[in-house]
Amino acid sequence: MSTPSLLALLVAVGILTFLYRYAMIGLFARHSLPGWLHALCRHIAPASFAALTASALFVTGGEVQFAFDTPRPWAALAAVLVAWRTRSVLATIVAGMAALYLLKYLVF
Repeated sequence: MSTPSLLALLVAVGILTFLYRYAMIGLFARHSLPGWLHALCRHIAPASFAALTASALFVTGGEVQFAFDTPRPWAALAAVLVAWRTRSVLATIVAGMAALYLLKYLVF
């Protein structure tokens, strides 16, 4: 792909992304969402994070594998327990990463 074509593509994608986001913010800013839709919107970020996390934990080579012979699911379990007890994002990340590296070093 030539440089002008690539730049044109980047500009087009940027404009489309801006218009899509502006449509959601600019057009609906004056209107309030229905209560049921507003309640559903609160769950978008946790659901997206869960999907990303599950795919990182259980998808290998394009196949779903529930294998617990790797350190990732066990480190995720440790992170979930810390998140449940502390409700701290920083503590969850630190505990999960520490568990992952300790399990890699000591067990797997």
